[in-house]
Order: sequence, then structure tokens, then C-alpha cells
Amino acid sequence: MSILCMLTLAMLGQATTGNVQMTDFADGDQRESWVRHPVWGDPSFDTFDRMPGNPVHRGSDPYNWPVNGFLFEDPPSGDWYLFVGNYLTGYGRSEDHPSMCTVYRSTDKGESWESLGSIFPEEEEHFFEGEVSPQFSYPDISVVYEEGIYHLVYDWSTKNFTWENAHDPLADSNSGAAYAWAERPEGPYQRTDVPVVTTREVEALERKYRRMYASSLIRRANDWLVLTLTDSGPYFGWALTALTSDNPEGPYAEPHLVLHPETDHYHPPLLEFFPAFTHGDHVYMPSTSVAINRNYQGMFRVPIEEAHIPEAWELVQRGSVWHADPVENEDHGLWGQTFSGFIDAEGNFNVMFPSRDSEGQGTINLARRPWAQPYREKGLVASGHRGASLVRTKQGGVPESISVQLKPTGTVAILWDMQGPMGANAPRSDATLHPRMLREYRYLELEGEAWRLMAVDAAGEYTTVGEGELAQQDDPLALSIAWDGPDATLTIDGEAVWSGALEAGDGAFGLYLGQNSHAEVTEFAVTGALAPTPMPQLYTEALLGAAQGFVAWDRVEDDAFRYGEGAVSHANSPAEAKWNFDGTSFTLWAPTGPDFGAATLYLNGEDIGTVDFHSEEMEN
Repeated sequence: MSILCMLTLAMLGQATTGNVQMTDFADGDQRESWVRHPVWGDPSFDTFDRMPGNPVHRGSDPYNWPVNGFLFEDPPSGDWYLFVGNYLTGYGRSEDHPSMCTVYRSTDKGESWESLGSIFPEEEEHFFEGEVSPQFSYPDISVVYEEGIYHLVYDWSTKNFTWENAHDPLADSNSGAAYAWAERPEGPYQRTDVPVVTTREVEALERKYRRMYASSLIRRANDWLVLTLTDSGPYFGWALTALTSDNPEGPYAEPHLVLHPETDHYHPPLLEFFPAFTHGDHVYMPSTSVAINRNYQGMFRVPIEEAHIPEAWELVQRGSVWHADPVENEDHGLWGQTFSGFIDAEGNFNVMFPSRDSEGQGTINLARRPWAQPYREKGLVASGHRGASLVRTKQGGVPESISVQLKPTGTVAILWDMQGPMGANAPRSDATLHPRMLREYRYLELEGEAWRLMAVDAAGEYTTVGEGELAQQDDPLALSIAWDGPDATLTIDGEAVWSGALEAGDGAFGLYLGQNSHAEVTEFAVTGALAPTPMPQLYTEALLGAAQGFVAWDRVEDDAFRYGEGAVSHANSPAEAKWNFDGTSFTLWAPTGPDFGAATLYLNGEDIGTVDFHSEEMEN
């Protein structure tokens, strides 16, 4: 019997009315007042500054996508080494041009770089024991130094590997992680004949995670640890596994999951993990969204000696980790895997980060921030790249005034009275905003040399309230909307440019960033009686949160659903749904009908009862 996917989860705050006051959502102490999401967008307060000379490396034919990397400080010399993962466009594969890793060296702390070529020596094809096809690619690596030896783990696959057979244990192809060593950080590295882990030998974890790639090597007090990313193919879930060994070359124990969406606790969807770094007594694992925009980053942390224990991991930065700059070499924002780096003796967190330029070529760049100061005291940055972003506050209310100072690029809108649901267009990679997100709010749009006051209702009908010219300038814009009863006045850079009737509403506030758009916001001050406000979530969030894809569920359009669209699980097929949210209470919405069954409901892992979706007739 099929189970109906609940359409909407409302994030509710306390049912109290706030006092009239001014709240500046651009203040650093208000960063937790924003909702951050791997698909919708991430208003970031991070303190990263770009280092001069970016990009360090730019893709060129045939390796147009250098979109991963590893930044390493050599303990004996203090030199920096930048390992670049080189791919063909679209992660393509060619026998003449396999993916590969090249290395750069800097003897002046990243100010200049020397290319040292491939990390592996030119030699005959390398075969692992038991493989009928040679090792083919090695783009993503991690390096650890100990007692004169540089230990490295790297990706590999056989020549007949394809995305179609990547998860098939019966295929002739294979892939996984392997070990190599060298006496110099640049190599050449010597490969062992037995890999760390192979996809073919992995028993599917959580019934779906099998392909192993993108590994980080960690030295511990009494053993070695490899943290390896794994994916689930059509489920569109990503997870992190741990493998341990007494020796760096292995043999390693069977991999087991330490981070994955199916856990009982909060875990943002669509996160890839790579590469890890250590500082003090902890391992840190940055993670990046694989939605259409990838600027959302999470930072996980665990004590080094407990990194193999799933319960020891914690999410210490949930968004607000990274921002993009509006420059040509960061046209796609952070793209590929996440940043890689180390904390130096002066307390600086130095990182490399991948992106893509305006022509789609991969770029490798450098940035740094004070390790002890991850957040700004004032100001946030939000952006849209291959797709739009829409971010909102957790609080809402009737505004008496909204004052914003920002520097916009592209199409940027200031939103208020946000009442509509939030959700991705589909539970998969490259997800973007669901069309239903772009309704039920009012906004001031800035685009080129024009401004527009607009409203869009629940049916998607747009109404223009006012419009005018916007002078181009290099300085940030100062915008203000002040209400006096049902009327309001719009002021731009101290000049009143419009007055008239303007609905204030009582919903949440936010920002919309169109494709290839960017905003640096130094003030977002709202005066009014504000309080936590409900935030409906669409059914796609439940499938994303549980890493379900559309494997066990079918999308259905029906007016019985609250927003006209939902999902129904396959009959007699195990199916899950999971919403991640902040709040004090929630409400589940779903139709009932003769073909629907029941589901067990869990809250933070605790069984809180059964929900029955069965009824004699279809009802909403």
C-alpha cells in the first residue's frame, strides 16, 4: 500500500507578538536569524578575503575543469604545495586524456607558484591485483607527512568505468581509493598494488551507498584513518565513510558510514565531503552543496581519535561559511568540491577554492581568514550563479520601515511579507528553486538602471506598484521604505522617488538574487513588531532530506495537495521522508485517500506515533 508524501512542514516559533523595535538582519549577531539551505541559498557572514594573484590555475583544453584541489603546507620546508585535480569538461573521460593530478609549489606563502607536473611518474599502465583493466585516473588526493615520508590517498578507476556502471558490483569496471608514497611532497609517488577500497567489494551501505571516491588521509596516535566520500546514484544522497588500518598502505577495515542524510538528527541534503583537514585535536570536514549553486558550505568536526565513531561528529558551521565575489574567475561561485587548507603559525586559515569562470573553465584560487574569527561583525553576502537564490529570515511581522544598504550586481530584490512555501524543484543534484517559491511576497527589485515595486500573489499574478530609474554608481545604494498607514514612501540615496498605497503584510523578510547576481549587504534594518513566523516546506524537501530521489516516489499533480503537487510512494516499497527544520512545533499537511496507507512519524529519532493517510474518499 502506498504512502503519501506530506506536502508541507511549517516551522513555527513562539505564538507571541514582539514589541516594536529595530532589527538589523545584517548585524553579525543576527546571522542565526536567517534560514540557510543548500538549494535555496545562503546569506553568509564569513570573513574570507581573496589572496592576490587569483586564479592560480585556469583550465585549458583538454583539461578544462580543474575543479578540485588540496592545499598542503610542507612541515620540513614550510613551502606550500597545491595539488590540482584536472578533469575534462563535465567530468568527462578519454583514454587519451584520463583525469589526473598536477602539483604547484610556492616558496613565498602563496605569492608565486611553480608548476611541477604530474604527481605520478611516467610509466607503463598500473594494474591493481585482481583487475583486468588498468588504473586510469587519479584526480583527487590528500597528503600526510610523517618521518620523512609523504603518504597520499587518491581516486582511481579502471578504463571501462562509466557513470552508468559506477554502482554495479557485477560490472567489469571498478573504482575506489588507493595509497601511494614519496620522499618529496611533489613526488613522484609510488603506488601500491592493493587499493585501500574498491567499489566492487563494498556491500551497499544503507542499501544504496557504494561508489567510493574523494578520500582524506588522517594520521592518528595508533592507526591511520581514511575518510572517503560515497554516493548513491539515483537516490542523490552523499555520505562519508571511515576506514582504519594499522599501516598507511593497509589493509583497511571495511568502510562504515559516519555522516549521512538518513541519520535521526539534522543533516543538510546534497552535501559532498572532501577534503578534510586537522587542527589541534580535531578533524574538520568541509562539505559543499551540489545544487545548481554551490556556495552553501557546512563544516563538520570530530575529535581525531574518535573520527571513526558516527556519534562523535557534529555540525559546527551550518552555512555562513563561504561567500562568492563578483569577479570573472568566480563566475560560478564556489564550484566543484569545497575549499581545502590549513591553519598556519600566525592563526590564518589559508585555503584554495575551485570555481569556474565566465567561459565555464575551471579556476583554482586562494583565500584566507583568521581562524579564530569566522564571522563578520557587520554585513552579509548572497549570490546566485547558474540559478537564482532566495533567502528569508526566520522572523516576520508588520514593518513600519525597511532600510537597506547594499551593493547589487545583476538582479537583486528586497522581499517582505513572504508567505509562500520553500522547496527545491526536484530532489536531485543541480536542484534549484521550485517555481512555487517565487510567489506570495512583495518586493523592491533592482536591475540595471531601473527599480520596480512589485507584488506576486499565490496564483503567480504579478502587479507593478511603482517603477523608476536607478542611477548607476560604484558606491552602495541606500534604500528605505517607510509606511504611514496604508501608504508608503520609497527613498533611494536620500531622495524620495515614490509615494503611494503599498501593502506591508506580516510575513518574513528576505533577498532574491537572480542568475549571475550578487549583493553585499551592510544594512537590512526592519522596524516593527517582529516574531518567529511559520515557514512551509514543500514535499521535495522531505525527499531531499531522506536522500530518496524519485526512486521510491512518484511526483503527482493534484488539487488535493495543499500546493497542487506532491509525491506518492510505490506500493509495497520502503520509502522515507525527512524534513530538517528549526522551530518549537510543526504541522504536517497531506491529503487522504483510498489508495494511501500509513507511516511512522519520528521526531529527532523518537517514535511519536503513526500517521494514517487512508480514507474512503480523496480528501485534502
